[in-house]
Amino acid sequence: MFLFPNTSFSCLSSFFFIITLPLSLSFYLTDSNPLLSFDNQVREVHLYTDNHRRGMYLQMTLDGRVSGNDAQTAYSVLELKSVKPGHIVIKGQASSHFLCLDSAGRLWGQSHYTEADCIFRELLLADGYTRFLSSHHGSPVSLASKHSPDRHTVPFTRFLPIRNTLARESVSEQQPNNQGTINVDSDDLLGMGLNTMGSPQFSVDK
Repeated sequence: MFLFPNTSFSCLSSFFFIITLPLSLSFYLTDSNPLLSFDNQVREVHLYTDNHRRGMYLQMTLDGRVSGNDAQTAYSVLELKSVKPGHIVIKGQASSHFLCLDSAGRLWGQSHYTEADCIFRELLLADGYTRFLSSHHGSPVSLASKHSPDRHTVPFTRFLPIRNTLARESVSEQQPNNQGTINVDSDDLLGMGLNTMGSPQFSVDK
């Protein structure tokens, strides 16, 4: 007569184990998860940002300058490639430069990839915008001017990735348009000692 309570308890424990097992695995992404199949794809976008006064697109020109332009241009076409879960590199299609950010929050483009300055953590926001934080330095990508009090706050640090619909143009056909452009840093962005390293391979599937 003492076997029934133990048997009932054992069955009840097994029942709750079976019920709770799927819940314990609900936040685990297996290798077969379809979301992981996009890790190696390149996204071709324009990164739009704004505040209460104006909106602009992040662009990188041939001299390595990073600025904001009122209109989409060949220099604002950016390729975003995942290098590990939640982390990306950003490359200008026309300039062939990687977007980089140092410990002071300065942005520049360079032709070769350095892990410390050129990897960003992609943080998706509830309003559809995205913030890009340096995975090494922790600072956000910002198009606010270097001396602006808004540099590390919300204005110009939230970007809306917009799918590129511009036809490919040669760099010689479209020179940078300085009108309507904001240079986020006045320092010489190319006067930096940089060591050549291997870079992630970019190939946009058509």
